Amino acid sequence: MNKMIISVLYVLFFIAGCSNNQDDTNAINKDGYDDVREAAWDFVKEKGWDDRAEENWKSANVTKTIADNHYELLDNAYKEKELLLISFKDKEYVVLGTPPILIAPDTNKVIGYMPSE
Repeated sequence: MNKMIISVLYVLFFIAGCSNNQDDTNAINKDGYDDVREAAWDFVKEKGWDDRAEENWKSANVTKTIADNHYELLDNAYKEKELLLISFKDKEYVVLGTPPILIAPDTNKVIGYMPSE
């Protein structure tokens, strides 16, 4: 009887584990940065750069970086501070890509961007 209960529990845990993995695979951006992506996308639209990026802004890549001389800062108080860098996927065949956007993690405020060459 105990072996049967253990076998049933094992199978149930296995099935639950597989369904959770599938949910994780299908879920996009469950990393808590959706507000940051949206703030960056609003800035991109404001600047008229949204014609360079794919419409699926929710899949933008978010990493951490230090605001240095590589970036055009809108607020110099954040120079040499750790910020979030949001990079959008560009449309095919664009000559000039969408600039990565710097966001303050504590306020979701746009701090700057990396100028395109």
